[in-house]
Amino acid sequence: MEFLSRTFQLAQGIGPWRERDLWARDIATWDDFEAAAAHGVVMAERLDAELMRCIGEARRALAERDLATLARLVPAREHWRLAGHFMDEAAFFDIEADGENAPTVVGVMDHEGLATFRRDVSLEGLPARLARSRIWVTFNGGSFDIPVLRHEFEHFPEPLIHLDLRFLIRRAKLRGGLKGVEKALGFHRPPHLEGVRGLDAIRLWREWCANRDVEALRILVEYNLYDAVNLRSVLEWTVWRLAELNAWQVARGRVFERGDVLYDISRLVMAQGPTSQ
Repeated sequence: MEFLSRTFQLAQGIGPWRERDLWARDIATWDDFEAAAAHGVVMAERLDAELMRCIGEARRALAERDLATLARLVPAREHWRLAGHFMDEAAFFDIEADGENAPTVVGVMDHEGLATFRRDVSLEGLPARLARSRIWVTFNGGSFDIPVLRHEFEHFPEPLIHLDLRFLIRRAKLRGGLKGVEKALGFHRPPHLEGVRGLDAIRLWREWCANRDVEALRILVEYNLYDAVNLRSVLEWTVWRLAELNAWQVARGRVFERGDVLYDISRLVMAQGPTSQ
């Protein structure tokens, strides 16, 4: 998923329309633009020179893994084009909350693996874990997950890039919540989790708090972990779809699947109990 070299919205004055015009003229990549500019003016002398400068800056930043510079050069709306280059720096996370928007369980998948953070047990370690990833991927996290966590923690980190799939899937011509999108794309959950939704997460947490029902806690943690894991599958599918909608000539690659982390999910779920973390 290395799509950055097809991005021309690096220079002021080049927006989606000019970028699409370059693609339509068979100038699909930075190499194509540099070759065309070597033989004459492509857009305008000043604009050509500025884009050449920005391409050079982006090339250096990519080689040095300077995500901060790339995040500045690429418009926020197009930050998804960076995902394939920096997937190892992404944290996919989802929170469950009680009826008053206090986080109860948070599932995270990042370069360190899978982790679950639980209120009154390990939740205080969440900010440090998320701070180690420069890209955050959520579903509706800009409106819910991140504001809830900011309210919970006095000092909460900020990512360089936040990809909220709620909005990205709309650009890929998909509608609905995360569960509906997963089903439409064929990313299934275990049968015992089918039909579990946000209100069930509140109920399961209350059952755990009231009765110390370990089975309720395990279902809640597993449900939440699948939210985090499936974010990567949905992101990768969506990125390929957006590439196709841009008419980029790219071969679709393998999309991440839950089978890659089934053992880790099971291990974390079975570890839950009165004294586990």
